[in-house]
Amino acid sequence: MDVEAVRMDISRTTLPMRTFVHASAARDVSEAVVVRLKYSDGWVGWGETLPRRYVTGETIDSVIGDLEQIIWPQCVKDGMVLPISEKFPGTDDTGRCINAAACAMDLAAVRRFFDADGRLVIEAVRRISGRVRPRKQIDARVSGVLGSSDPGVTARQLRKMRLFGLQDFKLKLGLGEDVDAENLRIVYKRLGRAIRCGNCTLRVDVNGGWDPQTTPQRVAHLNYFGVCVVEQPVYCSAAEFVELACECELPLMADETLLSEADARILATAPQRVWWNIRICKNGGLVAALRLAVLAAQKRVPFTLGCMVGESSILSAAQRRLLEWGPLPCFVEGNYGTFLLAADLTTKSVRFGYGGKLRPLGGPDLGVFGDAARIGKYGSFVKTLYA
Repeated sequence: MDVEAVRMDISRTTLPMRTFVHASAARDVSEAVVVRLKYSDGWVGWGETLPRRYVTGETIDSVIGDLEQIIWPQCVKDGMVLPISEKFPGTDDTGRCINAAACAMDLAAVRRFFDADGRLVIEAVRRISGRVRPRKQIDARVSGVLGSSDPGVTARQLRKMRLFGLQDFKLKLGLGEDVDAENLRIVYKRLGRAIRCGNCTLRVDVNGGWDPQTTPQRVAHLNYFGVCVVEQPVYCSAAEFVELACECELPLMADETLLSEADARILATAPQRVWWNIRICKNGGLVAALRLAVLAAQKRVPFTLGCMVGESSILSAAQRRLLEWGPLPCFVEGNYGTFLLAADLTTKSVRFGYGGKLRPLGGPDLGVFGDAARIGKYGSFVKTLYA
């Protein structure tokens, strides 16, 4: 008899975190939807998603509704889990984006990559990524993300990150002209020589805080600071983003503009002018993000494997799976764990090591397991769905 998913429990969680500021939001808590998928043989899978209205248009409530009304019924219809090479639906019948909801189910159903004994089915990964076998080492390092409305805090953040051996940095801009200028001055004073020698990199993220008319001039000014790429200076369509990038001296990186494979194919028409920020939650789950990473490699598009601020170790583990199974990115953001969170949702909390290094987690599924007691402490049960 085939093993099937028979039950899904949905919870909403609120984790305390160290305050994080950027042009679109300031956060001192991380709100997420966590799902627990139970199979007929007793196996349990865990999924997590952090919806952001300004990213995909989704909210906590919309994700819960979409899981119940769209994604779970589709899973029941298709025998509870889609074929491995497919992704869960990223839009509803009207074309509304439901990537965050799809992510929660996709991660909980990662069991479909493993056999009954918990061994990875290599051929399953190969059909999506083309890799002969997963990496035993992850040759990518996590970046430090800087940015505060208080430049003094930015300076302290940078000092700690350098002491911890980080080499790649992203600075959040769009916090105000004076604050941005002082943050840039502080960062370049500390990193300028290392950037010029090729020992460090600096990129900036504007989170849509600029306008299209002044963006080319602002980007040109960043050349002095050794910035290698400017992320999402404005919010616009993929076609508009390509047009804007072709007017700028530095490459632009698409984040909120890159939601679907259709967006990716438009952005790929200018592979050296437009880089991508692929995020598992934003882009619909592990399989969808892996497919985008493979497309980026095929089109020779530099890309970052990013994260949503406040991800627990469930999503961090999924990011490591992508790094094991897929093409390596230029930069990695994520696996911050208790560097950013005051608590976690798994039995084993994972975060990057000295120098931003990451190790494969091993084990079946995502390599981590949700902690029911912690989820109960930092969240509330919403509902159970049965097959």
